[in-house]
Amino acid sequence: MPMADAAPKTVTITVDREPVSGVPRHTTPNEILRLAGISPASHYLVKITGRHQESFEGRGEEPITVHEHEKFVSLSTGPTPTS
Repeated sequence: MPMADAAPKTVTITVDREPVSGVPRHTTPNEILRLAGISPASHYLVKITGRHQESFEGRGEEPITVHEHEKFVSLSTGPTPTS
């Protein structure tokens, strides 16, 4: 039987300041991008913790554990458009 005080299996995080709910606690950066409706083929994930940033560029399939209310941003891997 599951314990009543067991940690939830999914959490709500933010990606690009938008809430993304139902994220498995044990997931990958690419899966987070897919859940946020962003293509892992053209973007990578960066975790924001205060002033610290952890880039997952080139590590999209690396297993990570996410926690409730963590903040992430997506960055494009393509060329930067110029005006």
